[in-house]
Amino acid sequence: MSEQPRLSVELLADAIAAFDAGNHAWGRYRHFVLGATPAALAVSTAPLREALSEAAICVPDAQTGDSAALLAAIRAACDRLDAYRAALPAEVPRTELDAAAEDFAEAIALLEGRQPA
Repeated sequence: MSEQPRLSVELLADAIAAFDAGNHAWGRYRHFVLGATPAALAVSTAPLREALSEAAICVPDAQTGDSAALLAAIRAACDRLDAYRAALPAEVPRTELDAAAEDFAEAIALLEGRQPA
């Protein structure tokens, strides 16, 4: 695996903001959709919550210049989010989950030194 590019302060701030936006979208889902949709309660949120917590723990290191752990953690959170969405029954609203996925994809692109799609 190649070494991560050194990100500018602005680019890193944008990546962290994108991660934060995705985390907020997940929070809106948990507070407004999950409790109101009994079918969603059958699918565990624990793996995704753990991955998001791990990513949040990596933010301070990224702010000091080591963004590799944050990138890996957000990738893991994306994988867990994808698995969670795939396990949900079709009737569960996914708007906030889709927003979280888009925000996490943006954070990953920025941390990889690419322009988001």
